[in-house]
Amino acid sequence: MKWSLMQLNKLRNLGQLQVNETIELNELVALHPDIRAVQPVHVRANASFTSNQLIFNLRITGEMTLPDARTLNDVAYPFEIESIEPFLLEVDAVSNEADDINVPIGNTVDLRPLVQELILLHVPVQVHGDDEENQLVEGEGWTILSEEDPEETEPKIDPRLAGLAQFFKKDQDS
Repeated sequence: MKWSLMQLNKLRNLGQLQVNETIELNELVALHPDIRAVQPVHVRANASFTSNQLIFNLRITGEMTLPDARTLNDVAYPFEIESIEPFLLEVDAVSNEADDINVPIGNTVDLRPLVQELILLHVPVQVHGDDEENQLVEGEGWTILSEEDPEETEPKIDPRLAGLAQFFKKDQDS
């Protein structure tokens, strides 16, 4: 997934460049504190040439291991990222206005750092696993309420305020 500008100029005559590779990105574990592991990532791309750009239509699929937001157990999180990424083929034609255009590093176009960046941008803030056995649903003084099981019982009165409830009953009786 790395080409020199000279190789790309030769491929320009063919009209289109296609990428279909599986890569290891274990360095993502060190780059993001929540990522515990990354399975091999599949990268597919169709690239088309314009006058001075190479435009990649990327599709990145894979799976990473993240901590569960409630239990901190490992959760497998599959991801699928689609992105359109243009690369400028003329090194000297860099514009200050074009922040969304990628520039070759040296004389090479490398997709690996771009794929890493896109995956890091799509790491979710919270992940919840399906392991319901180990999830805490209640503790001392609290319970988790869900929309499926609305609590229909009468609300419990705080024992510190029980005397106040009796005060209002006496007031209503008189």
